[in-house]
Amino acid sequence: MKTWKIILLIATIILSIFFYVVLTFSYPYIDEIEASWLTDDEIAIKANAIVINPNFFSIRITKLNYSLFLNDVEIAHGMNENVVLHPEKNNVGFQLILNYGNLQKWWASHIKNNEYSIVIVKYNAIANFLFFKKSKEIKEEYTTISTNFISKLSLYEPKPVNVSIYGKNTMLLIINKFESRWQYVDENITIINSTIQFYNPNEGDVKILNLTYDIFLNGIKMGNGSLKEVTIPPYGVKETFCLTYIYNEKIPEWFESHIRNGENTTYEIKSNAQILYDESIYLAEPLNIKGNFTTNFLNFELEKVL
Repeated sequence: MKTWKIILLIATIILSIFFYVVLTFSYPYIDEIEASWLTDDEIAIKANAIVINPNFFSIRITKLNYSLFLNDVEIAHGMNENVVLHPEKNNVGFQLILNYGNLQKWWASHIKNNEYSIVIVKYNAIANFLFFKKSKEIKEEYTTISTNFISKLSLYEPKPVNVSIYGKNTMLLIINKFESRWQYVDENITIINSTIQFYNPNEGDVKILNLTYDIFLNGIKMGNGSLKEVTIPPYGVKETFCLTYIYNEKIPEWFESHIRNGENTTYEIKSNAQILYDESIYLAEPLNIKGNFTTNFLNFELEKVL
């Protein structure tokens, strides 16, 4: 066989293999993922993914960017370089650093979305195989986070307001309800509008001269509220409202405490009031609401393509 024919045959075989590889190339995909919070110094996310390379040859990922979004707000980011994916299963570890600067923006989106957040992970990968580079960007929903925080800042069962009069425990008022709803939120401030209803079980007027309260999350003072002067007539019911202001610059501090506490938050409303009854002023704590709530931000259930 002539030399040129041999060269042509070899070239034909190489080109056939090359085009076969190009035409049959399949993108790797994540089969499963486990993630946990790192809380040693700065808050970060440590993750390990099982990545399947369905091709019969290895692929080198020259750059792989990861971003974690909550309602399209990026709250964490990480990057890997020069990751080699062998055929079939590969363990790929990565770490994402929390972006504290976007937490207030996420909080505003969460409240505006009726306390609902979509957890999204975005991958941007550049892969090398043979003489070519292939890039792929995927942004997929993984799970959702739903809270009911506003209902926890409410009181639906009657609560007596007692004071000591001449050494005797005396009921001055009953709070029939304290019902809260979101009124306004942006990146800087959150305003809660609460309806409060009083019942006076006494023969004389009861006048609340002032009532103030603070909201705490994991012991961090997040905001405060107050009630204007109000008089409840004998055996009467009076309904009014008060505004609570949460200062969102405290959101990053609370979020960090929430994560360090195993995604658990203790909330508390502490109040003080001056109440006028029978020409005497009494100090009382009309509102004292306390409880906790939990989340699970890293509950990933997925099978996503890189």
